[in-house]
Amino acid sequence: MRVVVVGTGHVGLITAVTLAAIGHDVVGVDDDEEKIGALGQGICPFFEPGLETLLEQMMSAGRLRFDVDPTNAVRGAEVIFFCVGTPARVSGEANLVALERATRSIASSLSGPAVVVEKSTVPAGTAERLLRVLRLERPDLVDEIEVVSNPEFLREGQAVEDALHPDRILVGARSVHGFETMRRLFEPLTRDGSRLIETDMATAELAKHACNAFLALKISFANALARICERAGADVTAVVDVMGSDPRIGRAFLDAGLGYGGFCFPKDLQAFERLAARLGYDFPLLREVERINGEAVEATFDKVKDALWNLEDKRIALLGLSFKPNTDDVRFSPALALARRLLEEGATVVGYDPWAGANAKSELPGLEVASSADDAMAGAHCMVVCTEWDDFRSLDLRRAKGLLAHPIVVDGRNLFEPATMKAEGFVYYGTGRATHHSSH
Repeated sequence: MRVVVVGTGHVGLITAVTLAAIGHDVVGVDDDEEKIGALGQGICPFFEPGLETLLEQMMSAGRLRFDVDPTNAVRGAEVIFFCVGTPARVSGEANLVALERATRSIASSLSGPAVVVEKSTVPAGTAERLLRVLRLERPDLVDEIEVVSNPEFLREGQAVEDALHPDRILVGARSVHGFETMRRLFEPLTRDGSRLIETDMATAELAKHACNAFLALKISFANALARICERAGADVTAVVDVMGSDPRIGRAFLDAGLGYGGFCFPKDLQAFERLAARLGYDFPLLREVERINGEAVEATFDKVKDALWNLEDKRIALLGLSFKPNTDDVRFSPALALARRLLEEGATVVGYDPWAGANAKSELPGLEVASSADDAMAGAHCMVVCTEWDDFRSLDLRRAKGLLAHPIVVDGRNLFEPATMKAEGFVYYGTGRATHHSSH
C-alpha cells in the first residue's frame, strides 16, 4: 500500500521505517528541511536500537523516502498517518495546534480517497474534530475521506521491536472501509500473531491515555511504597517481587526509583486529568500520581544531602542522564530534575550517559558531561545511579571506590545489592531499602 507518515519524530520515523519493513511504499513528510536532508542520507535524528540500520535498508530497497512537500507525497496515497507532536499547554491540556495545521495542509494536497490515521496521542473526540476539519477543507471529498484512530504503544529503547512484533494493534474507526483498510495495512503483522483490537474512535483514543496513566500509577505506587519500606526497615524490591507474583498485579512497572520521565507519561497523565475535568469528572488520583512522581526525585536529593551534609564545594557524579535506558531522550528526565536541584544547592554536577550526554548538556548547560563513567566518578564525593543502563549493572565496584573521593553511592534504581555494597566498603543509600554504612 502507498502510505504517508506526517511527522518524523520518535513515533513518526519508527512508524515509517517499520511500515516499509513489512512491505509498504512509505513517504515520511516533515517541514524541517534539515531533518529531512539528514534522513535522506540515512542519518537518524535520535538514538533507538536497530532503527538506523533498518532505515538504511528500507531506503536502499526503495520502499522508503522522505519529503518536505506534502503535495508530492500525498498524491495517490491510500493511508496517511499523523504523527505530529501534542505537547502539554500551560494548563496541562494537550496542544493540538500542530495536528490541526497538519490536517489542513494535507487536506489541500489530497487528490482522491484516503484513510487518515490519527497516531499521535490525543484526547477522546479528536478524531471527530479531524474529520470535521477535513470535510470543511475538502467538501468535494466528503464521502471519500475516512478518519481512523490507531494509537501507538511503543516503548522507547524497544520501539522497533514493538512496532514489528506488537502485542496488540488498536484500531478505532466508524466505517467498514476504515476497518478493512487497516486490516490490509497490518495484515503482515496479524498474520504473524499480533492481536488486532477494533473499537469506535473515542474508545481507542481513551484507551491510550488510560494505559499510560495506569502504568504511571504503578510506578508511583512503588515509589510511595519505597518511602514506607525505608521507615519500616523493609526492602521494597522484595515487597514488589511478592506483589508481582500475583498474576492479577504483575511485576512490570513496579520498580521503585527516581520516577517516570520521557515525553509521554508526564504530558499524557496531565492531558487525561484535564480531559476528565472537561467532561465533568474530577480525577484526583491522577494528580496524586503526578505528585508522588515528583516526590521520588526529592527523596533521592534528600539522600544525597544526608550523605554529604552541605552540598557547596561537593562534586556529585550522576550515572545515567536519559529518562530510561536504550534511548538518548532526556525530555522530563528524572536525572536532569535531580541535577537541577543539586546545582541550585551549589554542588558541582558531572554526569555520564552512553548516548544522552549531548542532549543533556543542551538541556542543562550547567551540567558537566563526562566521556566515561570513570571520568564522572573521578574525585566525586558521591555517585548517584539515575538510569538503569546495563553498563552500570556490571560496574567494577572496587575500581569505582578507588576513583571516588568518598565511597558514597545513592542508588536511585536499586542496581546493586546492599550486602555487596556494604562488603565492598561503601556507604550505600538504596531506594526503599535500609541505608548501609560500611564497617571498613
